[in-house]
Amino acid sequence: RLMVANPEPDVAYGLITLTNGHQVKATTVTVPGTTYRAWAAPVPDGQTIAAVDQYDDHHHRLTHDTNWH
Repeated sequence: RLMVANPEPDVAYGLITLTNGHQVKATTVTVPGTTYRAWAAPVPDGQTIAAVDQYDDHHHRLTHDTNWH
């Protein structure tokens, strides 16, 4: 499984926190030849997302979403 986000322009990376406390970081990239930006992170089988945070280049948290039930 993948968590895929289409972030705002100032988002440098996403950080997924799983319910077991493990975190997965994914860097925002631009699809070559387009203006489409995204980040994608694997979600291991049997794991559930507890929170998704997005950060800027200075590591300031821009978003915090816990609505993953």
